[in-house]
Amino acid sequence: MNIKPEAVTDLSLDEVVEELVKIRAHKAETESLEFSLSRAVVKMLEERGAKVVRTPSGMVRVKRGLSFDPSVLARLREITDPADLEGVYAPAHDEVKRVPEKWNMVKGKKLLNYGTEHRQIIEDAKIFGSARVIIEKEEEGDRQ
Repeated sequence: MNIKPEAVTDLSLDEVVEELVKIRAHKAETESLEFSLSRAVVKMLEERGAKVVRTPSGMVRVKRGLSFDPSVLARLREITDPADLEGVYAPAHDEVKRVPEKWNMVKGKKLLNYGTEHRQIIEDAKIFGSARVIIEKEEEGDRQ
């Protein structure tokens, strides 16, 4: 694995295939180790109750995707005036093809102010994605 990309043309087919097999095995090992280390970081931050931690390698934070279950959000239609769902909810419809119902929960945040029942439905509809560990390097001037 000490081959430089420009030296590939100097190798035989057998040598190139052998190096490719080595690289793929190394890549699989590295990805497995990265997964394990990331899970450990997530667990350690959760145990601390921390969202961001400063380390010598940089600021570490965990980011999770967030989506909402439309079947749970559907209960909002039953308890909310249709005028208040303007821009938040678009029913399923047929155009060129079938378009499913859509919820815009960026605009839907306003529904959190409509009471505990609305808040509970929105909370129940949350689906958290896999955690991603973000490490941001700090410049020397950033540390105080």
